[in-house]
Amino acid sequence: MTRRMLPLGILLLLLVLAAAPAGATELLVDVEWLRAHLGRSEVRVIDMASDPESYQQAHVPGATYLHVNDARIAVPAGGFRLPTVDETERLLAALGIDRDTHVVIYDDAGGLNAARLFFTLDVLRHPKVSLLDGGVEAWRRAGLPLAVEIPRVAGAGYRPEIDTSRVATASFIRDRLGDPTLALVDARSPAEYVGRDVRARRGGHIPGAVNIEWKEHLRRDGRFKPRDELRALFTSRGVTPDKLVVTYCQTHHRAAESYFVLRLLGYPRVAGYDRSWVEWGNRDDLPVAR
Repeated sequence: MTRRMLPLGILLLLLVLAAAPAGATELLVDVEWLRAHLGRSEVRVIDMASDPESYQQAHVPGATYLHVNDARIAVPAGGFRLPTVDETERLLAALGIDRDTHVVIYDDAGGLNAARLFFTLDVLRHPKVSLLDGGVEAWRRAGLPLAVEIPRVAGAGYRPEIDTSRVATASFIRDRLGDPTLALVDARSPAEYVGRDVRARRGGHIPGAVNIEWKEHLRRDGRFKPRDELRALFTSRGVTPDKLVVTYCQTHHRAAESYFVLRLLGYPRVAGYDRSWVEWGNRDDLPVAR
């Protein structure tokens, strides 16, 4: 009697579902979920509008403001790095976040700013972090109330731990180029990927990287596409859940959204190259493809 083999697509789906952590479905919440949970002491809503004035003029009731540059640290050579444990401890205290806080983040930038904070908190093993699907525009479209009052945040905070498996360095990637178990996702524009749009000393991409621009994650209204479409988007480019996936862009801003989507899909091994092309493209000792 011969044994029938499952199609590859079904096998990959089963692998993703088996690897997905408990509560993974809460990584993305909708406006109805947030409306129902507003005011709960364990929920902290973070507004990451690109312009602080937008927050001051109208925001989700009870939301605290954080600029994206406060979720990352500028590097003199260009770009940004993740905050240290000490720096993050101060950030968490300023936002009133303790270890049991469920952090819900939204923005007005297609999820880019919110995803960057998600990446920071995920690397620091904060157990409950979600993005609001569609950001503040989805809240507005639903006709839900907005506020102008700026809440007072009670000091909290805790000392986080860094999950080094969630962060990739240039040397880590360089030493694994050509490894079939590694997938590199370049979230930049196609012009940057092929070297027509040059934003460092050298243009192009990391050898072996596939170009999946961050905009491909979103519907026209700014919400994320259905998960089956997102899963097909990545697997069709060879980015499968059996591999270690490393995301990058210019400064790991756009790539933070790729990182979030892969975590949303339950990929078990995802890391972000936080120094990204601003480092790789400016270092003559690292290979470039075009």
